[in-house]
Amino acid sequence: MENILYQLFSGDYDITPKRDKKQQELYDQIFAEVDKIKAAFGPAFLDRLCDLEGERAARQNYQYYRSGFALGVCLMLEALGNQPSI
Repeated sequence: MENILYQLFSGDYDITPKRDKKQQELYDQIFAEVDKIKAAFGPAFLDRLCDLEGERAARQNYQYYRSGFALGVCLMLEALGNQPSI
């Protein structure tokens, strides 16, 4: 069973695109700066900062996912001749 519905159900579907060369360069630069922050403020500060950013990003990503799903449903309804309202 390798259809998209089963992948969504099982949690195996990943929409995340792979990083291109420029994105990887930016990540490398960010982590170099993060190492400087860790050296200046200590690992506890950096851990707390990363925890807060992780929580913020998770909430934002869920909002994006939910909005994208709603858009997909609206497009399907419109294709079937219904007029959805968001």
